[in-house]
Amino acid sequence: MGSGSVSKALWKLAVPSIFSMFFHTLFHLVDTVFVSWLGEYSLAAMSLTFPVMFIIFALINGIAVGTTTTISNRLGAGEPEEAKRFCDASLFLLILVSVLPMPLLFSGLSNAFFDFLGGTGQVLSESYLYSFWMIIGIPPMAFALLADSLFRSQGDTVTPMKAMIIGNGVNALLDPLFIFTFGWGIAGASFATVVGRMLSLIYVMRRLKASDELRPSLKVPEGLFYRWKRILSIGIPVFLSQGSMAIGSASMNKILSRYGAGAIGAWMLGNRVEGLAFLPVFGLNGALVPFVGYNIGKGNFYRVKKALSTAIIGSSAMMLSIGTVIYIWPHPVLALFQPSDAVAAMATASIRASATGYLFAAVDITLWGFFQGSGYPVYGMVSQFARSLAARIPSALVLAAFFGLSGVWWCQPLSTASSALLSIFFLYFVFRRIRDEIREKAKKATHAHEKGKVNPELEALTKAHDDSKLEATESA
Repeated sequence: MGSGSVSKALWKLAVPSIFSMFFHTLFHLVDTVFVSWLGEYSLAAMSLTFPVMFIIFALINGIAVGTTTTISNRLGAGEPEEAKRFCDASLFLLILVSVLPMPLLFSGLSNAFFDFLGGTGQVLSESYLYSFWMIIGIPPMAFALLADSLFRSQGDTVTPMKAMIIGNGVNALLDPLFIFTFGWGIAGASFATVVGRMLSLIYVMRRLKASDELRPSLKVPEGLFYRWKRILSIGIPVFLSQGSMAIGSASMNKILSRYGAGAIGAWMLGNRVEGLAFLPVFGLNGALVPFVGYNIGKGNFYRVKKALSTAIIGSSAMMLSIGTVIYIWPHPVLALFQPSDAVAAMATASIRASATGYLFAAVDITLWGFFQGSGYPVYGMVSQFARSLAARIPSALVLAAFFGLSGVWWCQPLSTASSALLSIFFLYFVFRRIRDEIREKAKKATHAHEKGKVNPELEALTKAHDDSKLEATESA
């Protein structure tokens, strides 16, 4: 990550990340396809549980992103022992977080919660059946994500890709067996997910054990709370960013519930198709986080800027092409879910409205990855709040009041555009902070060298700073 062609290195990281995201999305897609065959109540129940699972995943993923950034930064600065301490601290933090959603395993609490989100009657019982096994599967998912972040922080995105293929491949094979052959219905879909996640965890843990890579241990590291603070300073804004998406989805479900279960199901189908469309952008996002974190730690500002420009150009070009195709031909993908004619018509309207804002989404998602990798995720958090809550929900209510259900779908491109413009505005401030930090460290290294007090980390930063200027000159 620290030398050679920036674009080549970034794409080498991004391609396995794109495949990982594909199989992660495939897991949701396969579950949705089979559950949709059970009927509108099961599909609506899945849509209601999605925000809950997403909030939990957002918290765990925030910790994983914080771990990736801090470890990448320490490795870039030449401090592998410090990276190992952050690895152990992250493990203890994930153990603590994994027990938080366990109260929803009790049916009374589950029914009250999903009733608050808009569920009624049969939808409530289906929501409990689906969420039960999903919650059981949270600990293995958390530990697998920690292992993924350890590999990614060292520039290995292939191992996480293989783990994702194993877990989601097993889930796809077991879904029809558990749902239809065994007759477990929607509970079979979530149980298949747990089995897939366990096998994915076994694979990554064996890979960690068999290599010289960073390995988490149950040894309490020195300065545990300090390291939690560093991880969470990045992880909490990431969690709040993604959590706002879940709250936004739950709020949209509440708005759409006035139009019936079919409208909620159509919204979810549109989101599933959109999830497939955004795979390349999220792959670049995943590559950008460790790449930026490593080169900031190394002190190479030129490679940081070059990586961002490469990612924005690549993601924008891909999303323009994908958005055009999806706008013209949304029906082939929707046919997989076998929706009724009414649900298919609503889902098509939702997809086409959203596709008009794909270019803004490409820029916005890329900048979120940059903010996370640079250690300033709070800017991405603010932009995400603007998209999911401040812009989307009010615009959906206003559009519903004037144009009914057909107007609600247009809250998507409006909120995406507002978030992208805000992220672009924030980029200027983040660039200034990164540049100033690197220059300050380089000055300290120069002064120390002149006085004969050589600090290996600062000396490496001085060299990286000089290399950065040389690369920029050669590029110009």
